[in-house]
Amino acid sequence: MKSQETQNILTENNFPLPENTANEMNPQEPDKSEQMTQVQRDNVITNQDLPNPLVRYGFTLVILATFLFVVAIYYGIINP
Repeated sequence: MKSQETQNILTENNFPLPENTANEMNPQEPDKSEQMTQVQRDNVITNQDLPNPLVRYGFTLVILATFLFVVAIYYGIINP
């Protein structure tokens, strides 16, 4: 008979369980984070980089209204 160390651990369906879990194979400390490079820091988008919210929402509404107007003309709801 084989010793306990050489036998594979089996589940109900007789599938062998992995002996090493992902955490044991690739240990990482959660409190340690990778440092950002200068390029990564420069490519972060902040609220200051975005246009004024009124401009963003206004532009979106104008595009949506234009699309709906074209659709209404196409389906004959508005007859020019």
